[in-house]
Amino acid sequence: MGTQQAGWYPDPSGNATRLSYWDGMQWTNDFADAQPTACPEGGYRDPAYGQPVVAPVYYPSATTESDRTLRLIAFIFCLISTISVGWAIIPLAWMIPMSVHCWGVYQGTKPNTVAFGVCTLIFVTVVGGILLLVSKKER
Repeated sequence: MGTQQAGWYPDPSGNATRLSYWDGMQWTNDFADAQPTACPEGGYRDPAYGQPVVAPVYYPSATTESDRTLRLIAFIFCLISTISVGWAIIPLAWMIPMSVHCWGVYQGTKPNTVAFGVCTLIFVTVVGGILLLVSKKER
């Protein structure tokens, strides 16, 4: 496992209900609930294709309720900005995908990074970008 990149992987103790975090060198004491379904070959099945995935990378949702609230409000601001600027067709080319990604950040399926927060702040909504920057980051 020493050459594997950092991320969330099936718990090495065999507990199929949770994921453990591998920091690139060793297992940490961080755990998250496993959402994918287990498969008999070991690991998990890719929900889109049904193929076994040996080491899925998973971004657990925010650990605190305040982080979830910040991310939900950021998503709402993305939607409001996208709808209010919808009359100008060109900005929709980046505002819609960024709003969809923001929903993924809220759901915990996409990482919340500084880069995405800054891009949201500049290209979609100032308030939503600031909320994403204040919220906990995943790498």
